[in-house]
Amino acid sequence: MPRSPFAFLVVATLAVVVAGPAAAPARAEKAAPEQVAPVILAPGLTADLLETKLLFGLASADGRGVSEQEWARFLAEEVTPRFPDGLTVVAAYGQVKGEAHGTAQVVQENMRLVLIYHPDTPEAVARLAEIRRRYSERFHQWGVLQVTNRVKVTL
Repeated sequence: MPRSPFAFLVVATLAVVVAGPAAAPARAEKAAPEQVAPVILAPGLTADLLETKLLFGLASADGRGVSEQEWARFLAEEVTPRFPDGLTVVAAYGQVKGEAHGTAQVVQENMRLVLIYHPDTPEAVARLAEIRRRYSERFHQWGVLQVTNRVKVTL
């Protein structure tokens, strides 16, 4: 049992590696994703996983932005069902410059950084792509930055 808030955060973040990805509830228009063998992570054991960071900007071209309620609803409806075994959300602040935002000036915005640890499977890749697509469409974003690295995770 975790003894500190940090230990709890680590256990919550790594929950995805204990049970592996679970299928999102089946919808009428889609077949349920294929189940993947779980990655077993116990104290002292190390697993080879992917760490995916998704950066969601909260600004929008119309200046209205994405509210906390809209973000929470998106997280609950789109992200959590695709990675129900665990993820971490960090409030962040960043800036970007360039054609992606139609300006040569620096654009600063609040954002959410979502960390997901998962096996390297085609199903996980598809779920991540779908999350990015839905956010871009729903909030009229140019895109969602995704950074994925191979990592060794030890509990």
